[in-house]
Amino acid sequence: AFAMTTGLIYPPGCYTDTDELIELSKELPAYGAIYMTHMRDEGAGVVDSVKEAIEICRQSGAPLEISHHKVVNKDGWKRSCKVTTAMIEDARKEGLDVTADQYPYCASSTTMDSNIPQWAFEGGMEALFDRLRDPQTRAKLREESNASHVGRWGDIYVGYVLSEENSWTVGKSIEEIAKIRGVDPADACFDLVLDERGRTDEINFGMCEEDIEYIMEKPYVMIGSDGKSVSFDHPGRPHPRFFGTFPRVISHYCRDRKLFPLETAICKMTSMPAAKLGIQDRGLIKEGMWADLVMFDFDKIKDTPDFNNPKQPCEGICQVYVNGVLTAENGRHTGAGAGMILRKGI
Repeated sequence: AFAMTTGLIYPPGCYTDTDELIELSKELPAYGAIYMTHMRDEGAGVVDSVKEAIEICRQSGAPLEISHHKVVNKDGWKRSCKVTTAMIEDARKEGLDVTADQYPYCASSTTMDSNIPQWAFEGGMEALFDRLRDPQTRAKLREESNASHVGRWGDIYVGYVLSEENSWTVGKSIEEIAKIRGVDPADACFDLVLDERGRTDEINFGMCEEDIEYIMEKPYVMIGSDGKSVSFDHPGRPHPRFFGTFPRVISHYCRDRKLFPLETAICKMTSMPAAKLGIQDRGLIKEGMWADLVMFDFDKIKDTPDFNNPKQPCEGICQVYVNGVLTAENGRHTGAGAGMILRKGI
């Protein structure tokens, strides 16, 4: 494996304590693997979460990658990221291998049940559904969820539901849905999770542009989509990062905002991630390397996918080669299937 990854905001990972993570991470250096983490808290507790991640790195000796570093807390905007990046820089001066990555959007995306207190997941999803059906337990969950979401339900939008019955909710905020249904916002969220049996995703507008730029400029921060591979006919309204992450960095932050030169932008999304993960035959245009190439027009490249219309190709990309095979040309897939699963040391 390239890495041991954790999602400490999600059950069951959220039940893991720091000492256990340190002991597990101690096994990684012998295999040339790294510790990669979606931290425990990216909101009000983001500073403590970075502290925990760095301590795991320090105590275990495993290289650390902080996944999609951000601050999802309006009270911490323009402040917390300066503290967390200073912590990372101090750790690097100490000699620790600490890096981070980021996607270039002010909204995140995850499952709708992430808004439910973690204790409600004990026993698995069926136990969660039972708790949501129980009036007394639901009342407690409602109180806790509303307390942690003051002023936030209007920023959380439905991106996907499994059923046709609830398809009308896609693109609407939890606050809007609650008003339409005449219920409390927390109940609107709980009802969706119950109706869809957990198969519902959200788009959460929780970050600010100033923080994104501040983090992105850091030389140890790479670019990643935090997305997945989906087609243009994927149901719902997925996050535009699935389609536009890398063209957005090149066109908006590099060309238009001039945060860094093109060479730096390309490095952040190719050779830096490959080196961090130990992928030795990719990430550079060099004899003997696999030919994963993107031909684009720097003046015309544009991330056309947005939150209202995410499922569309970007502009200005002429050709894409995967393992030396032409796979996309002028916005259309050629039908080639030259991709392969990457394994450590293979």
